[in-house]
Amino acid sequence: MRIQLGNALTVARWEFIRTIKSPTFIILTLVIPLIMLVSGGLSVITGRAAASEPLNLGVIDLVGDFHPVLEGELESAPAGLQVHDVASGEEAARDSVIAGDLDAYVIIDESSLAESTLTVQTGDRMEARSSIANMVLSRAVTNYRLLQMGLSGEEVAQATEEVRVRTVSIDADRAEDVWIGEMIVPMVVAMGLIFSTVFSGQMMMYGVIKEKRNRIVEILLSSVSSLDLLTGKLLGFGLLGLMQIFLWAGIGLVVALRFFDLSGILPSVGDGLIYLFYFVFGYLLIASLFAALGATMKDAEGGGQVQGLVILIPMLPVFLAGPMVASPNALWARLLSHIPPFIPSTVLLRMAGTNLPTWEIFTTGAMLMASVVAFVYLSARIFQGGILRFERATTLAEATRMARGNTD
Repeated sequence: MRIQLGNALTVARWEFIRTIKSPTFIILTLVIPLIMLVSGGLSVITGRAAASEPLNLGVIDLVGDFHPVLEGELESAPAGLQVHDVASGEEAARDSVIAGDLDAYVIIDESSLAESTLTVQTGDRMEARSSIANMVLSRAVTNYRLLQMGLSGEEVAQATEEVRVRTVSIDADRAEDVWIGEMIVPMVVAMGLIFSTVFSGQMMMYGVIKEKRNRIVEILLSSVSSLDLLTGKLLGFGLLGLMQIFLWAGIGLVVALRFFDLSGILPSVGDGLIYLFYFVFGYLLIASLFAALGATMKDAEGGGQVQGLVILIPMLPVFLAGPMVASPNALWARLLSHIPPFIPSTVLLRMAGTNLPTWEIFTTGAMLMASVVAFVYLSARIFQGGILRFERATTLAEATRMARGNTD
């Protein structure tokens, strides 16, 4: 089978124009960033509202001299915490919380200090502002213990002074925000690859199923080969996926620039081209599986489990994102970077944790390009063998024989 570029481009243009006018595509393209903006805005608004309201904490000091230490710690603590000495006991403190005069209360006694366990009783099951109280109480207990050991106030302040630890690249020419950008951008591209593959890949699969059910594919295959048809669909939907990602990224940047200075974390032209390469070829790799899957299905309900398996392929490295970013040069991560279905997501996530050597970029890139050619070719065989089977779905054994070139 050989690709007729003119036929493939004609199919790509037809798929692009048809899909971009689809209400489903328009809704997905516009609603997703809207949901992200609304949810992000609500998080910021509620977070700021919670931070602006002080937490009224009642303290029942049964040891007698803890409250002055706690008040001293409040001088260097973040705003948002007000401490009240409750001398009338726990029952009165509980009534004050129920009445709304206090948000929470804590009992300081010898046993709690000895066991290093303080219990903050709140009116709400999950008090969003309690983290400030927890931090202040922890520091106050530490200071109290040091004072009980006989240290002076200056010695306590020196012993408890916060130690700030910074991680800086050995490359002195790179600013810290550039280093942070080299971590964030590849992870964002990897997530964009997954979202784009899932959305546009599924749309392409359902489109193939619809054309197969309506027998439109018979008309299409009378003019173009199955390989040209598959290639055109991949190009058309790939362009739509890129358009979605650039639109979402543009909206996100416009909003983020209103709150942050992102000039230092934008990737260089060279890094951007590398990210784009893994994105485009990663999309072609996974989307070809969706197209082949659609050709083997009789209807959309017939391949739910297999469809879920195809979706899990690009997502598997994301499940391992934590250890992969922490140990990007581990042997298992290097091996996963050269296994075709997982190459793009794995390499992008590893780039968030380290600077990949040039030889590894070349080997994974070459493996990815070869895998795309092989996957598209095998998918085209399955596509050719299964697209005209209208009466039933294609089994896995039959699809395997089709991939080998046996269509009987």
